[in-house]
Amino acid sequence: MPRALEVFISTRPWSFPMTIVCVGFGIAYGFWLTGSIDVPLSLLALLGSVLLHAAANVWNDYFDYRYGIDRPGVGTTVYRPHPIFANIMVPGHVLVFGTSLGLAALGIGWALVLAGRPLALLLGLAGFILAYSYTGPPLNLKYRGLGELGVFIAWGPLMVVGGAYVASGSLSLEAAAASVPLGLLVAAVLLANNIRDVENDRESGAYTLAVRIGRRSAIKLYQSMILAPYIILVVLYTAKLVPLASLVALASLPLAVSLARLMSREVPVDADPRTAKLVVAFGVPYILGTLASAIANAI
Repeated sequence: MPRALEVFISTRPWSFPMTIVCVGFGIAYGFWLTGSIDVPLSLLALLGSVLLHAAANVWNDYFDYRYGIDRPGVGTTVYRPHPIFANIMVPGHVLVFGTSLGLAALGIGWALVLAGRPLALLLGLAGFILAYSYTGPPLNLKYRGLGELGVFIAWGPLMVVGGAYVASGSLSLEAAAASVPLGLLVAAVLLANNIRDVENDRESGAYTLAVRIGRRSAIKLYQSMILAPYIILVVLYTAKLVPLASLVALASLPLAVSLARLMSREVPVDADPRTAKLVVAFGVPYILGTLASAIANAI
């Protein structure tokens, strides 16, 4: 495999659709809410967010290695190439690579400031801090049981409000409310990962949320997190915070129910990518329904 491709794969590109969905929904929501959209700036925001996601993934691999959490044959190293254990990069280069990706994202934030979105850099900086602090010191959110909260904030309000702001030029609390279903689903991806790795994390001294509350309680929390978005979506529509067409996202409910039942029986080794598919299955219709309503309003 070409070296460049190995390095690219080390960023876990299969996880990027979650970021594309969250920022994409923010863009569509900003358009629906204000009737205004700047497509070039929206695409820049999308690129910057993906770069931050890539940075978070690379930093995560570095710090999980450094703290002895990731080891050959354990957790995600079973089904994907780990940049260090697969000899793609030496540890120091992994840290530099992740930081370079994060700085590139901040560069895009600065470009958005120059293009007339003065708050874009602050939003990007908040994303940078959350991405690094997931496993990086001094906060080490994952190891303190706060990883899911950090992910909820980053992939929920931060990305959706940021996408809506860059697209329309307006900050809105409505966008933060509409982000809650997506934030919960993406946080559930992390929780699924930590449920699967709960024994290894406990032995390694990583006190994730799943370790702190126990496997059984974590599974119940996971099930609540993947089912609650459907109730919240109906509430959002009732409160007139999302358009009627956004309810098409309810069509993904059978997949959520199937995942909830599966986790009651067993925790598959690919629990996190399975949950990531639910994010896309919910998020894409959520975007399309909102975008269709925005276009209809603009005609």
